[in-house]
Amino acid sequence: MRRYQLTISGKTYTIDIAELSSDRFIVQLNGREFEVQLNDSGEIGEIAPRPTSAPAPPVPAAAAPTTSPPPTALPPSPAIGDNLIRAPMPGTILQIVAQPGTKVKRGQPIIVLEAMKMNNSIGAPRDGVVAAILVKTGQSVGYGEPLAQLSDS
Repeated sequence: MRRYQLTISGKTYTIDIAELSSDRFIVQLNGREFEVQLNDSGEIGEIAPRPTSAPAPPVPAAAAPTTSPPPTALPPSPAIGDNLIRAPMPGTILQIVAQPGTKVKRGQPIIVLEAMKMNNSIGAPRDGVVAAILVKTGQSVGYGEPLAQLSDS
């Protein structure tokens, strides 16, 4: 999960963002969670509130706190999405680090992708087992193209 601080009209907001896939994210703002889906052009296509165990009271924008409470834990991402690891940018596959059947932890490298003369390690978005590698070394891939598939551990 990544945390961002935004200041808008003198008020500071803390936003936590967790990537579920290359085009689907969980966004936490003022104790509320939203699922954000990007469209093919990379712009926000859909925003849906996520149910919480206890309903959070609505916070008007003008009364937003300058500090936020500690973020609540996100549910594991397998419940949403297709368990695919997708290319975050177009490039060429340089190396396949994890083979099918390998148990991986969140962030552990699975594939190395070269883009714009830079090597980018593509890590596991969550703990799991590599179910399939969908690309080959030397293959060119486009943005959002499936690279590998994870299954539950």
